[in-house]
Amino acid sequence: MTGPSLGLRKESGTSAGEAVLLDLDGTLVLSEDVHRRAWHAFFDTWGVEVTATDYEQHYMGRRPSDVITGVPGPWTGTDAAAALATMTAYTLEHADSVKPVPGAAALIRQLRIKYPLGVVTSAGAQWAQHLLEDVLEVRDMVDVVITSEEITCGKPSPEGYLKACTALRARPEQCLAFEDSPSGIQALVAAGVRDIVGVTTTATTADLTLAGARWTVPDLAPARLLHARRSLSAKTAAPGSNDKEAEA
Repeated sequence: MTGPSLGLRKESGTSAGEAVLLDLDGTLVLSEDVHRRAWHAFFDTWGVEVTATDYEQHYMGRRPSDVITGVPGPWTGTDAAAALATMTAYTLEHADSVKPVPGAAALIRQLRIKYPLGVVTSAGAQWAQHLLEDVLEVRDMVDVVITSEEITCGKPSPEGYLKACTALRARPEQCLAFEDSPSGIQALVAAGVRDIVGVTTTATTADLTLAGARWTVPDLAPARLLHARRSLSAKTAAPGSNDKEAEA
C-alpha cells in the first residue's frame, strides 16, 4: 500500500476536507462472537430462541438500545434501561477475548498521517474506549468517536455518520469508509458516502455488495487493501467490469 489514497478524492474548489470513516466492531476488531454470545445470554434470560437468520437481520450491527425498544419480544414494555444494562454487562464480561482485525491498527496509523479519522459505532462509550485504547492502542489517532449515547437513531440510520462528517468538516461524498455489516453500509449509503469498503468478517461479499459496498476485503492487511485499490482503479477505467472480493 503506497500511501493511504484508496479511492479518496478531493474536488477542486471545495473547502471541506477529506476524511476516513470507520465502524468499530467487526471492522477494526473481531468482536462479533462476543456480541453474539452476549445477545444469546440476553435471550436466555427471557426464554427466547432466535435463529441465525433473525439474529443477522434484526440484531447484528445494531445498537442494543434500538433493538430492545424496537424489536418485539418479552422485553417489550419493560424497563429498557435495565435491559440495556444487562446486555452491556454480558458484553463487557468477554471484553478480554476481542482481537484486532489483521492490519487494523497499522491502517489507522498510516491513514492518520494524511486524513482525519472518525469512528462511528453502535456500541457504548465504555466499550469503544476499551477497544480503541486497550485492544487497538490507537485512541489518540482517532479525531472523532461517535458512540450509541450520542445519537437518536442507530444504524441503518445515517445519523451517526453524518454527525461524524460534521465534526470532521468533511462532505460524505468525499469520504472513504470501512464497514462490516449490511446495516452499517446502508447507513453510509444513506449518508451519501460512495467509497465504501466492506470487510467480510461478519457478512458475505454478496450481502455487503447488495447493501452498497463498492468493493470488499477479508481483512485490513496492506496487501488486501492494495489489491482493492487496484480493483477500484480498474473498475473506474472499465465501468462495465465487476468488482470481486480482494485477495492477496
